[in-house]
Parts: sequence; structure tokens; C-alpha cells
Amino acid sequence: MTDPCALPDRLPGHGPADPDGYLVEEVPDGYRWTCRADGRTAGPFPSREEAVLAAAVDRTA
Repeated sequence: MTDPCALPDRLPGHGPADPDGYLVEEVPDGYRWTCRADGRTAGPFPSREEAVLAAAVDRTA
């Protein structure tokens, strides 16, 4: 996993925002998203950015 503190252009805790209606959270194997409306989940994804992107794609599907 990439340590956000190691990236000089990002502050800790300031990653991509969760898409509307989704929760993106860290789990033991990486990150997953949960659809708040129906409880569907997907993951694990290796990075938070990938989980956010996947949730955004699911939202438009």
C-alpha cells in the first residue's frame, strides 16, 4: 500500500472523495466499496483510488 504521508503533494486523510451513495473503507486485504442504498459491496481493491473509481463506475451502470 502507498503511504499517503510519503507523497509530498497530498495531506494525510485527503484522498479521493467517496462517490455519492457509496462508502469506501479500508479492509484487511485493501479497500472495498459499499452501496448505501442496497448494501452491495465490491472488493478488495489494492488502493483507495481504485475502489473509488470502481464505485463511480458502478454508480453510472
